[in-house]
Amino acid sequence: MSGKNGNQYSISKLFLKFNQLLWKKSFLQNIRVLFYWIDGALLLTCKGRGKETPEGCGRKKVLVIYNMALGDGVMFYGVSKAIREIWPKGQYEVTITCQSAFSSLYESAGIYDKVLPLDFSGAVINLKKRRELFGKLREESYDLVVDPVGCEDCTTNMFVARAAKGKRKIGVLDMSIKERQAPEWLRRKIYHKVVEIRQGQIHLIRYYGEFFRKLGAKSCIPKPAELPAAELPFEVPERFFIIFPVASMEVKKWPLKRYAYLAKKIYNKAKMPLVVCGTEHDRQGIEEFLRLLPDVEVKDYIGKTNIMQFIELIGRASLVVSNDTSAYHIAVAKQVPVAMVCGGYTYHRYAKYDYEKEGCRTPLLVRQEMECYDCNNHCCYTGFQLFPCIDKIGAKEAWKEISALMEREGLCTDDN
Repeated sequence: MSGKNGNQYSISKLFLKFNQLLWKKSFLQNIRVLFYWIDGALLLTCKGRGKETPEGCGRKKVLVIYNMALGDGVMFYGVSKAIREIWPKGQYEVTITCQSAFSSLYESAGIYDKVLPLDFSGAVINLKKRRELFGKLREESYDLVVDPVGCEDCTTNMFVARAAKGKRKIGVLDMSIKERQAPEWLRRKIYHKVVEIRQGQIHLIRYYGEFFRKLGAKSCIPKPAELPAAELPFEVPERFFIIFPVASMEVKKWPLKRYAYLAKKIYNKAKMPLVVCGTEHDRQGIEEFLRLLPDVEVKDYIGKTNIMQFIELIGRASLVVSNDTSAYHIAVAKQVPVAMVCGGYTYHRYAKYDYEKEGCRTPLLVRQEMECYDCNNHCCYTGFQLFPCIDKIGAKEAWKEISALMEREGLCTDDN
């Protein structure tokens, strides 16, 4: 998968190592508050050139901060149409700042006047890149800065909201999350207003919808996005299945041997080829997976799609299996039969869809429920390489559920 203009999307290795450490030893996540003082020093050297809009002159300028990954962006995509109900075109100039490789997704939405792509993952640890990001961000001044991501933890969106030049800044706080790393004084320093969401165990799309409703959107109906179609630069089989066996973090990565077991079973049951796709960043893990499948027909499209083509390819699949949330959320939005090998770290917020009343297909979640579900990435266990809630899911148990899904969807050949 390549970004706009063919640039490959990749994630900073240092960023991944840093996050991996924080997730294995969740108590260390509290050190992220130190960025408040680090950024204070950086901001002294990048004042920015943006001029404020004089009162009564032209459209008001709104900046939406959305530094999240592709799967989050897909969930944000549909419900974010409410932005124009709150800040109508003609009266407001709305800019969204996003991860650079995903800019085409937001451009396709037809919501924003401007899309400001920035290297958020590269700027988490690398202070030179962080300063460069702040400098680009501060080239413009805004009447309003809106951060819909959440300010429970000391995450990048909070520090970006602080760095942006805005007369007023609005954040959102999930009151059902008990362990909040971000202290109250930090929220008060950054935001002029914090919208409080008090609905526990609410899916992220509904969470965004509730945020926008509280800001004035009256007709917002939260549901999975209707993503635009795109032309593919290659021919694809009429029927195929996708297995996405990689994850952004090793602690979430279900073992490749278990994926291989599923791939063989699906191939033998449905007699359709396996498609592998993603970025060059994913290639090593996928090639390790394919070495376990010498007798399975494979179509390799790794690195051959941009973001919108990647979304289109997933949307044409007959079945998708993953524990990567990006491929999962795209498949749900595209109404493709999908099974996710699912942990419990953010179960209700990120995994559990329940939009049947809105006419949307409910995905299959392959899981082993534990009492500690919905820990918000604060695992109570220690000494693990893989989150226990993922590791407990066996390949045979997963196949039993996926096989039943295939039967329901009519994906089996006549001899099975």
